[in-house]
Amino acid sequence: MEVAKDVSHLVNEEYTNITIEPFLAGKLAIFGLQKDGSRIRLGDLGAGTQVYIISRILYELKKPRILLWDDVEAHMNPRMLIRIAEWFSELVENGVQVVVTTHSLEAVRILAEFNRNATIYVTTLENGILKAKKMTIEDVENLISAGIDIRMVGAVVL
Repeated sequence: MEVAKDVSHLVNEEYTNITIEPFLAGKLAIFGLQKDGSRIRLGDLGAGTQVYIISRILYELKKPRILLWDDVEAHMNPRMLIRIAEWFSELVENGVQVVVTTHSLEAVRILAEFNRNATIYVTTLENGILKAKKMTIEDVENLISAGIDIRMVGAVVL
């Protein structure tokens, strides 16, 4: 119910619960139960909403101490990405380690806005060797201000 309520703030629907029910040929499907009693199949929602709902449900089921999320910006609109950043901040406050990858400078800025103590690593793979450079959001902003694309900085800094 918590996930349904949270998603309702991000989309133009008011969900009261997320359910798993038979769909076609006895197969199960995930549905958003709306306030009026109607149901919308998760597969009929936008890709970002689907990813967010499934990620939240999986997290709630297992409550891991480490959360890994690759390409956090994929399929996410800015509003959804801001909510994810808020959620990550809540997790970190509760002692969960959150590790995120992204190719999006906007995502880096949004995520860092909600967790100013975030550690940012710029990485590159060179001849089979992973190289990493630890940076702060201020370092990132300084490079951007200087006209340097942080996604290309690996060749220069590392």
